[in-house]
Amino acid sequence: MVEALRRGALGYVLKNSASLELLNAVEVVANGHRYLCRRASTLAVEGLMAESRSAAVLSLSARERQVILMVVRGLTSAVISTKLDLSPKTVESYRARIMAKLGVDDVPALVRLAVREGLIGVED
Repeated sequence: MVEALRRGALGYVLKNSASLELLNAVEVVANGHRYLCRRASTLAVEGLMAESRSAAVLSLSARERQVILMVVRGLTSAVISTKLDLSPKTVESYRARIMAKLGVDDVPALVRLAVREGLIGVED
């Protein structure tokens, strides 16, 4: 779907959409507007959000990557600060900045993202 839209498609309807939706889509596109069925819109937004998170992961500094790996492995800020020779407050700042950059609100979401993005393996 995304590739079709990138190549110039003005509309997209999934094959299991109702025939009335297809007719509506043809009319909307014929009038010069874009049309995505509801499910296609949802998929497009989810895809854009995933691309955004992937870009955010690539933008992490080397130190932020170190911290994220330690966090997702279950180390506390106190342990991380000792291992990296940083103050606990600095580690907390890194954690907050990483989570904001990646758009996650808690450690379980951070772990899922790290696995999905290949930062850690499932066994880590």
